[in-house]
Amino acid sequence: MKKYDPHEALISLHVPKCAGQSFMQILRTWFEKNFYPHYFQLQGKPPPRYPLRPGICIHGHFNRAKGIGVSDYYPGANQFITVLRDPLEMALSNYFFWKTKARERQIKTGKIGKGDKADYKDIDDFFRKRPRSHLWKFMPWDLTPDNFKEVLESRFVWIGAAECLQGAADLLADLLGFEKIEVGRINPSQRDEELSPETRESFIAGNRLEFAVYNHVRRILEEQGVLSV
Repeated sequence: MKKYDPHEALISLHVPKCAGQSFMQILRTWFEKNFYPHYFQLQGKPPPRYPLRPGICIHGHFNRAKGIGVSDYYPGANQFITVLRDPLEMALSNYFFWKTKARERQIKTGKIGKGDKADYKDIDDFFRKRPRSHLWKFMPWDLTPDNFKEVLESRFVWIGAAECLQGAADLLADLLGFEKIEVGRINPSQRDEELSPETRESFIAGNRLEFAVYNHVRRILEEQGVLSV
């Protein structure tokens, strides 16, 4: 991985449904007044821009599909951290968040109507209509099977995984020179449906590169002693 440089700003990429809220609380505690969130604001206003300077951490949804990606805001950024998750688990979490928390809000605000295409009938309907992982929207670069290992290891100073976030965060604390903090669990959603085997296999087949990236991160964490084989 890239060597951490305290003389550069640190950009934290929050990929949705990858424990980003829990991780944000850690970063906010560590960086205090030097922590800056990067999220859409009230009435859909885009995030503000902050001058890149040593000692700051900017964390949030850098969604390049919506014009708020890293290259849109901070083309000079040079060191990154993120937390990833099994792409299938990420998509499952996204569905149950929509079902239990977001759906009623979206209907109330008129974003969707009951029975619309985006008012998913069930979990399989969601996966049929959204067969691709959303990972790439939040990565600043176009990753390919040939370049993803080199890109990840040359641009990131640390990558964690949601299933071992405590151990990975402890490593990050040592790397950045902060005290270790207990990771809390924020924003869980209840699950009450099962994905059909056919839909599961279709999703895996359609997101092979995303799984390759995730599995590479797992191997790094295994080598660091954070994740068991």
